[in-house]
Amino acid sequence: MLLWTRERMHPRGKEPAMAIHIVTDSMACLPQGYAQEHGVTVVPLRVSLDGEYFRDGIDITNDEFYRRLVAGAKGGSTQPSPEEFASAYGAILERDPAGDIVSLHVSSRLSGTLNAALTGRNQLETVHVQLVDTWNAGLGIAFPVMRAVELAEAGVPLWQVVAEAEALCLRTHTYFVLDSFTYIERGGRIGKAAAITASVLKIKPILTFTQGVTDVEDRPRTKKVALERLWAIIDKHVQKGIEYIGFQYGTNRAEVEGFQREFTSRYNLPSILAQIEPVLGNQVGPDILGVIISEKKPQ
Repeated sequence: MLLWTRERMHPRGKEPAMAIHIVTDSMACLPQGYAQEHGVTVVPLRVSLDGEYFRDGIDITNDEFYRRLVAGAKGGSTQPSPEEFASAYGAILERDPAGDIVSLHVSSRLSGTLNAALTGRNQLETVHVQLVDTWNAGLGIAFPVMRAVELAEAGVPLWQVVAEAEALCLRTHTYFVLDSFTYIERGGRIGKAAAITASVLKIKPILTFTQGVTDVEDRPRTKKVALERLWAIIDKHVQKGIEYIGFQYGTNRAEVEGFQREFTSRYNLPSILAQIEPVLGNQVGPDILGVIISEKKPQ
């Protein structure tokens, strides 16, 4: 979903060249160092452990968060405040009053982050901020962000940056297999009945996002079969053409790295490996194999 505030066009139908700044939130799981290298502003969500709140990616490391979560700490999270978004946007526009901002965020059906960004933008009463709902999480946010950065750095006009980022969101697919449904059921991201059924029947479903909410892609009975089905899904996307692909893990890096190596061996295509940050990790748990795929634009 794209939230426009304006169109700025010259009489000939072309926008003037000007700086376009990219903003996202900490659920994007951008590769380490990417935000600093490309000047992306990351507004942190907050994660809690036993009632103590931390800024995601700032006040607590991923490893420390997972250590405490596995040890039994009760996790929670909250989105940034509108004032934090207003501050982030205001700082950018103070440095570059003629510039524009494209702000891409976690699915509005998973988090109130996009709504906070909208309220923050409205507090500034600015027409220089465009908001994009990625309908996704994790690398499903990162890939549209990376595309927006690539286009902005190439100097393409604002409307094209936003349109192509939004189009990539619609071509981005997330699949994940969990070892336990405890965390995702506790967080209300999948129905309690579905979690109980999965536990009782000992199935290892492949989960996905459908229109921004958690859904079931397939219901294999064992993890071995789940991974075989996941390979079949990956192969289908590779045949169509892949723009980006990434693999995500919680505490099970060795397992997911092995899966990534197998992907490289099979297809000889580049990929990204990223740990799931604490807010999403709190929702899905520490043992997860995530595959995020952005397909190429149809010819």
